[in-house]
Amino acid sequence: MNRPKSSLHAALAILLLFSVPCAAQQSSMGPSTNVKASENYVIVPLDVIQFKILGEAETQTEVRVANDGGISLPYIGNVKIAGMTVAEARGLIYEKYSTDYYVNPQIDLAIISYKQERVNVQGMVNRQGFVVFPPEEKVTLLGAIAMAGGWSDNRLASKTVKLVRTAGSVTKTTEIDTTKIGPEDCPLQDGDLIIVPERTW
Repeated sequence: MNRPKSSLHAALAILLLFSVPCAAQQSSMGPSTNVKASENYVIVPLDVIQFKILGEAETQTEVRVANDGGISLPYIGNVKIAGMTVAEARGLIYEKYSTDYYVNPQIDLAIISYKQERVNVQGMVNRQGFVVFPPEEKVTLLGAIAMAGGWSDNRLASKTVKLVRTAGSVTKTTEIDTTKIGPEDCPLQDGDLIIVPERTW
């Protein structure tokens, strides 16, 4: 039996784009639940994983990725997989099971529920509060306002809105004229705050 010889390394890179908050980005709308993620999807805490070894019914389980990045699997216990792609996580799990438990185990690993991200929309919109979306869906500024019910009063609501983004201890506020951007501009990030103020006369 041949076993993988190379070690697997995981790195979760978090890029907070302060310099160009309204850079145009192609929208990528993907499935949110019950569909296998791409092999290149990077697993994050709070994703729900479905796992089994084919032909070994007792190994089938569904487990949520903990905040520390780990999941608990039958026999081998805790495995840290956050920051890995689905393919990398499958390879790591294969190594652990093939070392002591199974000969050439056929690992079935799927994401069945993604961690949801959210942005907060406040001010002159019809439904103030959080807009929730799975991370594989790219929500833009105009998209978030639409999901919040749109402007509550087209005459009184300012079309220049504030985008507040926090990275660690640093918070930056950017004013954006929504009449000068398109529906695919200004992709948002988890934790962003959008403020739609009343128009000043």
